[in-house]
Amino acid sequence: MFRLEDLVTVARRENNPKRKYLYVNPLQGKHIPVSPGAAMNVFSETAALIRKRYQGERLLVIGFAETATAIGAALALKAGNVSWYFATSREDIPGAEYLFFTEAHSHATEQRLAVNGLNEIVAGADRIVFAEDEVTTGNTIMNIAGLLRERYRERELRFGIVSVLNSMSDERLRELRDRGVYCDCLLRIPFQYRIDSVDRDTYLRTDREPSFTAREIPEIFQAGDFWNARLPAAVPEIRDRTEGFIAAALDILNPSGIPRGSRVLILGTEEFMYPGIAAGAALEKLRPDLQVRFHATTRSPIEVSPDPDYPLHGREPLVSLYDENRRTFVYNLERYDLVLAVTDAAPCRKGLLSLLAALEKHGNTNIAVMKWGNFQ
Repeated sequence: MFRLEDLVTVARRENNPKRKYLYVNPLQGKHIPVSPGAAMNVFSETAALIRKRYQGERLLVIGFAETATAIGAALALKAGNVSWYFATSREDIPGAEYLFFTEAHSHATEQRLAVNGLNEIVAGADRIVFAEDEVTTGNTIMNIAGLLRERYRERELRFGIVSVLNSMSDERLRELRDRGVYCDCLLRIPFQYRIDSVDRDTYLRTDREPSFTAREIPEIFQAGDFWNARLPAAVPEIRDRTEGFIAAALDILNPSGIPRGSRVLILGTEEFMYPGIAAGAALEKLRPDLQVRFHATTRSPIEVSPDPDYPLHGREPLVSLYDENRRTFVYNLERYDLVLAVTDAAPCRKGLLSLLAALEKHGNTNIAVMKWGNFQ
């Protein structure tokens, strides 16, 4: 059983007057390096909520970009009663048709939900369950539910919400339950829990521009049988292709050749998280003597502080691997004996150079890059 302090720290968003704070989960595998196995434990306990609540139902799970893409995929694979999964996205997929929605408090407000192939899935699903890291009001989720109800007027769609954290009021929970929308979570937290703590911290000045001083770009390893989490797919297909990714990642990492006690980082990119966490968890099982960590780059601009009680202590600005005109960040970088950067982008040169430069700035010299598919 997890405690509140295990899953909740509070950070300050940079220049965001809509919402000054951000909950950062140390075990989620997004902003803070985490043991992949520890993240999987969180996901497994959250998946159990779906399994218990919706016994006998055929479920479509939808995860939320960026931070809940790994959570959503893990829940779909671990719950046992989920038939299909995909995630919202801020990326543009050629040939895709979308439902568009916004997140009022986000730094990147526009999101999209691809509907390619969704008609057949909705026809076969008993319920759509939205997976999130933290739910505050449920307004964004219910807005998407409204868009789906409008698109599929001929069906009486049923919905559910599952999250690691939930800070909804009792009144809001009752309101949604009365509308047939169950809200399950691993932990409930008070509304705006500890948000004033971000006003008392000392914040560091950080680099405003990415560095491109890295050495030459290394060989980019390619893995086949790509699954694009931004498009709906059946869970058996997702599982098979993810296992293929894990095998390819382990082949690159060569577990038997890693010296005992080494520190290994698998670094994901933006929305691309779950396959890297799964590969890291597999490496931990094969080599429990290694210190394996996973986290990911992100679009979120967050302040950093030397305060030991504050979650983020260092920030490197990057050029996105997906779009050279997009600024992204990586937090709490450290030195590792081996780094495997994993992505599903067709990585732009500036993006790769900035990522390599950031890693090398922190003493990382043994770096490999792995690309899974190319959705662009």
